[in-house]
Amino acid sequence: MWPLKVKTSYERLQGSDVSSASNSFTDGDAEKQDGPHPSNPHPHSKFQYFYDALRTSIGLLCLWIVLVTAWRTTFHPTPRAIRYEKQTLECGNTTEEAEARGCAFDLLSHNWVAKQCMDSLTESEYREYVSSPNRKMGPYPYFLDPEGKNQVIGERAFALLVNGPTLADQHVYTTREEHLAHCKYLLRRTHRAAEGKVQLNDENKQFWHAAHCLEELSNPNKKPMDELNEGFYVGFAPCTIDVPV
Repeated sequence: MWPLKVKTSYERLQGSDVSSASNSFTDGDAEKQDGPHPSNPHPHSKFQYFYDALRTSIGLLCLWIVLVTAWRTTFHPTPRAIRYEKQTLECGNTTEEAEARGCAFDLLSHNWVAKQCMDSLTESEYREYVSSPNRKMGPYPYFLDPEGKNQVIGERAFALLVNGPTLADQHVYTTREEHLAHCKYLLRRTHRAAEGKVQLNDENKQFWHAAHCLEELSNPNKKPMDELNEGFYVGFAPCTIDVPV
């Protein structure tokens, strides 16, 4: 008996059913195999996010600096630094020249000086002291001779002594008491100058003058208080100030 013959060739199915089935199967299998697709196929790493945030922050900071600088420059410009130069004010050689230049007599320093180098507070304090009748040898103990016979009467006469023809005519004798008072109030004025409240004239601002007064005040009794054993010259003192340019 002959064996059953099996047909090994397949006939093509009619129509598009096979193609559709094949396509349907293929799409379904691909969907099952691949799974759902992510919304962002290339996600940023944590470092990338940090880098982007840092770059944005730096950009905003730079923009803020630019805006603030522009605002300050436009509406609040930086004031120009003020420069100063030294200027020395002289009072001349006579009282007429001194008054014409706006100078005045400073009782405490015994000099004609520009008003920029005067201090009304310490001068008034010294005037109150030296004009008191309780002083040794009376108020205003200023004399033209060591014997005390020719007293200088009044502040105006005292200031006019600079008009004397010789240096000797401008010399004044006074007591030890007055000398120490002069040093006391002048050192007080020096402290006020250090605080920037007043300006010293060029003679009083020299170190030797302060050192002299400190030495005298530390040895007050080396001479009698009630004798004309001290002296000084009435004169003119220059005044050097800072002038803005």
